Amino acid sequence: MKSLLKAIDTIDAVAEAGSVGIRELSSITGFPPSTIHRIVTALVEKNYFQQDPVTRRYSLSFRLLELGARFQQQTHLTTIALPHLEALMAATRESVNLAVPDGDSMVYLDSVQSHYTMLQLFTRPGARVPLYATGVGKLFLSQMEESELEAYLHRTKPTAITPHTLVAWEDILKDLEMIRQHGYAVDDQEMEEGVRCIAALIYEHQGNPTASVSITGTATRITPDRIRQYGNLVNACAQAISGQLGYKPANSK
Repeated sequence: MKSLLKAIDTIDAVAEAGSVGIRELSSITGFPPSTIHRIVTALVEKNYFQQDPVTRRYSLSFRLLELGARFQQQTHLTTIALPHLEALMAATRESVNLAVPDGDSMVYLDSVQSHYTMLQLFTRPGARVPLYATGVGKLFLSQMEESELEAYLHRTKPTAITPHTLVAWEDILKDLEMIRQHGYAVDDQEMEEGVRCIAALIYEHQGNPTASVSITGTATRITPDRIRQYGNLVNACAQAISGQLGYKPANSK
């Protein structure tokens, strides 16, 4: 934790100074030059700092600008999505969620809880869940090329979170093909036993998938005969949000 705090202090100092050398940075932070050198080397390696090849001074890199832009985009996304999430919750009387990818996980940004149930589950804002066991995540897996998907599965080595979690390669591939055909994904008690989720992709203005919206409820309420109906509803919600983000499908005029 102390190392992390020192790294944050170093980032703040470089942000304030604009461009700075090791000894000057040591003087500003009060950390020994050897400590500053280790921190700065790690931050350069992770592309948070850049070094001028002539002056040898350090400054912030565009990686931090990228993170800021992503945060701004997500804030913009939640503002646009909220009325649509509320409308979908009213139509289904089930909880509705907004999630975005972050590395090999999904992170929930927002949730409109159903008045019908106090179900909280794993979809609370800020919660992080795996791609392979959730509807919101499997949508992004369905967009991957086979080599990219194979690399992901090799990295994560899916394990059974519940007895229903799909972990075998052939089962996952079959499920992803169904998602492509239907246009929505189903988490059939794979993340939490007794809970079903139905999710659809949200696209940004350039046509890239940027988030997922999902309906979440108990398996006794979201019964198999309701899946198609809810799939259509969550798809319509995702399309409405995508439209407000500037997305225009290729076949639209």
